[in-house]
Amino acid sequence: MLPKIDVPTFRISLPSDERIIQVRPFLVKEEKILLIAAESKDPEEMTQAILQVIDNCIVDAGQDPYNLDRRPFFDIEYLFTALRAKSISENIDINFQCNQMDGEDYCGNIFEVKLDILEAQVSKSSIDISDKIEFSSTAGVKMKYPSYKDANTTTENGIDRKINLIQNSIDYIYDGETIHSRKDISEEELSEFIDNLTSDQFNKMEFWVNNLPSLMIEKTRVCEKCKYEHKLVYDDFDSFFL
Repeated sequence: MLPKIDVPTFRISLPSDERIIQVRPFLVKEEKILLIAAESKDPEEMTQAILQVIDNCIVDAGQDPYNLDRRPFFDIEYLFTALRAKSISENIDINFQCNQMDGEDYCGNIFEVKLDILEAQVSKSSIDISDKIEFSSTAGVKMKYPSYKDANTTTENGIDRKINLIQNSIDYIYDGETIHSRKDISEEELSEFIDNLTSDQFNKMEFWVNNLPSLMIEKTRVCEKCKYEHKLVYDDFDSFFL
């Protein structure tokens, strides 16, 4: 019988509730899963592949039941990014362009910045936004962070994608003492509910999803040409999930 090679493990604290889990890096079999899903170019397959790889890599999730499908999307993004860093590389090289004025013209200098993926943090809005949105004195909706699957398994763009995200962020709809849980509402009923909102009511829900937590790396770098000090924010992690 061939030997099994020991694999290192490490601990990660999840952003949503600081829960500690123990994980291992990707193995070849997980890289195959990701490559096959990426070649399909199917968002649903890619999302499922990422969740499967994460589930495979969890060594110890603690005593409480752990369901990836119920974790907020940013927990999954943070966890997968950390796994990628430990499995492939902790550093990425990104090109930024300086758009500061240098005399009468834009500087335009392109410079490379080395980013440490493990410095990625989940940034939450500085605005205190209630997850309870009132449409009247008696009716409204309670919002929740969507799961990774709910936030990523759509091929729609523009307003349709935004509506899909809003629908998947609804925990329940209330009308007086009556509570309509999201799981008890059909897609057709929910779509009709959204279509019959006023612009002001819809904008309240859109504002909430526009301020969902996001994964980012902040870095300070001085442009070699014009000497302007940039405070850079990198948040384009989509390629990590393909």
